[in-house]
Amino acid sequence: MKLTVLTAAVVLFAGFEGPGASSAAAQEQRATERDAAASERWRRWRDYNRYPGPIPTPEEWEAPAGPIRIGLQAGHWRADEAPSELRRIRYNGTRWRETAEWEANLVIARLAAEELEGLGYEVDILPAVVPPGYRAHLFISIHADGSDSPAASGYRVASPRRDATGRAEDAARLLREAYGAATGLRELPVATRRMRNYYAFNYRRYEHALHPMTIALIIETGFMTSARDREIILGAPERAARGIVEGIKAFSVTAQPAPPTTGRR
Repeated sequence: MKLTVLTAAVVLFAGFEGPGASSAAAQEQRATERDAAASERWRRWRDYNRYPGPIPTPEEWEAPAGPIRIGLQAGHWRADEAPSELRRIRYNGTRWRETAEWEANLVIARLAAEELEGLGYEVDILPAVVPPGYRAHLFISIHADGSDSPAASGYRVASPRRDATGRAEDAARLLREAYGAATGLRELPVATRRMRNYYAFNYRRYEHALHPMTIALIIETGFMTSARDREIILGAPERAARGIVEGIKAFSVTAQPAPPTTGRR
């Protein structure tokens, strides 16, 4: 009996590795799990990189062939139709009483499009979801702001944080100047992070995004929650539209087209 007990004790001791070994095994397991999580994050990022690439450089930019084409997006218009990759945009946007933001944006976009077409431009009025790889000389997303404070007032214009064309900030500067002159509203000097990283600019992550060689801007035309700003964006939207048109005309890439020449008989 004593020999049996002793043998069992020896066997138990041989299998005992002490608390340090157990801790090392746990650390190794956690490291394995961290590596697996990092691999999963990389896989997800890789899958989000929708653009087949390589990403062109500003030196490779060329204007699209054909007439000068302008894309005007009425922000939040038909956002409820967004695909699953853009599901977070389906039910956002601001409003003033019974007027939803998309309605104000659409009025301004249509007025600007009418004026631009009269000047010889080709214009697409786009909903919240842009066609995959949309290509134009210039794309402007039209929005309106909202705030809990009625004192919040002003407009702002932003170019993409990542601009493969190298030309968007010049277009943004001209639009800021033209919109302020046409509306009399004050410019807010700081564009929000959400504007600079607007989903339609993100051709790496989303299928429904602009072609990287489309020069792109976003404008917040004013605050629907501001009485002063509403005088323009709801009461006189033609002035907001004129500011956008003048900004487009001032940009060298989208300068007013020359009238067609007619041959002499």
